[in-house]
Amino acid sequence: MEQLAIRTLPFLTMMENARIPAITTAFNLLTYLGDEKLFVVIALIVFWCFSKRGGLYMLTVGFGASAVGQTLKMLLHVRRPWELGFEGADATAKNGFSGDGLLGKIMSKLGEGADGWSFPSGHTLIGVGTYGSMAAWFRSKWVRTVGFILAFLIPVTRLYLGVHTPLDIIAGVAIALALVFLLRPVFRSDGEKKIRIVLIGSIALTCVLLGVTYLSRPAGLEGEGIANYASGIKNLWQLIGATAAVWLAFEVDERWTHFDTRAAWWAQLLKIAGGCVIVLGLQMGIQKVFGYDSKAMTLDNMTRMGIIACAANFAALAGGMAAWPMSFSWFASLGHKN
Repeated sequence: MEQLAIRTLPFLTMMENARIPAITTAFNLLTYLGDEKLFVVIALIVFWCFSKRGGLYMLTVGFGASAVGQTLKMLLHVRRPWELGFEGADATAKNGFSGDGLLGKIMSKLGEGADGWSFPSGHTLIGVGTYGSMAAWFRSKWVRTVGFILAFLIPVTRLYLGVHTPLDIIAGVAIALALVFLLRPVFRSDGEKKIRIVLIGSIALTCVLLGVTYLSRPAGLEGEGIANYASGIKNLWQLIGATAAVWLAFEVDERWTHFDTRAAWWAQLLKIAGGCVIVLGLQMGIQKVFGYDSKAMTLDNMTRMGIIACAANFAALAGGMAAWPMSFSWFASLGHKN
């Protein structure tokens, strides 16, 4: 696989030679729209305020793409372009955003730059999965247009900035689009049985992928390789918690809540703010209580941190998607005269 990746490096050199400072700056900002944290926020806003099944669809596509992509990274461990001989990766994209002010703080929180194994591109998986599913779900022309543009541009930014090879991008696009088109009819269907099967299947698939990565641990890994492998184990653990919470939210709404996504625009903003506080507070609180510390990049520590992250993600998303919507009837009443 690395030999195929090396053959595509001249394309990155061509992209490097065509760089324009203004576009490079813009792409360093735009590329963060493919960050997993931002994807979760966008999907939750859709779930809370616009379309329950649309939000479930976006989360299932994103988490599924992440799980498959993370597993491929750990099985193939293809190195980054600069480790294969390409020296033109943009420093900001490679090392993380380091600007001053509020924007710099926001960007540095979203991601720490391009690290870990390269194939497939995680930003491409999330970017195409998020904005592709958004374009596929909504009928609004402007939403579809924005979705298509972002789903196209985010993979381009990864090539332009030199942090992924074309092979990484092609694989990421293919996996994400496959999930976008395969899952859309399921979540568009009238019955709940198919959706339940997909959601439970998503949990089971992630568990299987985690087991595969444990059983196929490559021999001879050392240094950064061990750190990448251990980090991948942690990521798959936390994806199990996230997918389980999505299934729980679906069951709670189908059986009991039946919440209404509609509300006055300012009430929607309150819903979003409150929901984000709940999700972030539960996640950080549980991690703090159980002593979450991911600095030691060993398999034992990452397994322990992964289990904690699994519980934290489950509690946070369950709180935000299953419990928080129980208050939405009150939000829907705001702004209406009796």
